[in-house]
Amino acid sequence: MSTSTPRLSARLAVPTVLLYAAGYPLGTATVAVMSPFLVIFLRFAGSAMILWAIVAARRTALPSRRQVLHAMVAGLMTQAVQFLGLYWGLAHGVSAGLASLVIALNPVITAALMVAVTRHCESRRGMFALVLATAAVLLACAPRIAADHQMGIGIAAVVIAMLGLSAGGVYQGRFCTDMDPWLVTALGITAATPVAGVAAVLTGPQSSDWPHALLLLACMIVATSVGATTLYSAAIKRSGARAASILFAVIPAAASVMAWAALGETLSPLAVAGLALGAAACTVQASTAASRPGHRDQQPISGQSLPATR
Repeated sequence: MSTSTPRLSARLAVPTVLLYAAGYPLGTATVAVMSPFLVIFLRFAGSAMILWAIVAARRTALPSRRQVLHAMVAGLMTQAVQFLGLYWGLAHGVSAGLASLVIALNPVITAALMVAVTRHCESRRGMFALVLATAAVLLACAPRIAADHQMGIGIAAVVIAMLGLSAGGVYQGRFCTDMDPWLVTALGITAATPVAGVAAVLTGPQSSDWPHALLLLACMIVATSVGATTLYSAAIKRSGARAASILFAVIPAAASVMAWAALGETLSPLAVAGLALGAAACTVQASTAASRPGHRDQQPISGQSLPATR
């Protein structure tokens, strides 16, 4: 029997990209005045309070213990592993452009994980979207890569961050699609908060400019931690991890545009070209069904089929 999931709509994709892209210049500015793990701990703690208030206001029914565990495992990967690795790398010499390049390989890694774990079969149109996505990422970040050759442990931390994002997205797409995105994000960030707290204490929390840091943190919590991550969860719920991951094709270029507008960084023609190619990749993906007949990214668990409706 043929099954498919809804295609990723522009109404969901555009705000997800914009809010996620805003996290790179905000993160770079924040770790310049505050230790990275303290940034993440305060971000997670503030976000958790806001998200649980939203869940309570929406009167969302709590899921089973098994579902809660799945959401928390997904959150540990997409929240704790991704952002602790990313911000540690930013604070240790990795430029925002280079970090966004590594994170933006998410679609390729997600596709590979789905082939290995769920036996997902990629269509020709989906493969074309991946090619466009890779080209968009390289174009958007090429100028910064050429100017910044720093490698080492900082890059390794960002690679781990990207793997956490990809693995967490696949895990969430397989086990959490019948859960409310607000609740999934709240549970995930709650699980990640103690990990960030321990990391902050062990590395010595400090800030050189508390008023500036707290202002940046407030913007980050609202825009990226509550907004972007919840929208990304909604995208996974609606169209699956593979389709949602293609949004990272356009995020580096969008981040470059924001850094140009907010921080005065140079905007290269290649970044603009990357923005156009990334948009094309998202358009191609949007015209591709999220699942092909007989090849869903949400496989049956313990003999039971997951609901087809997102």
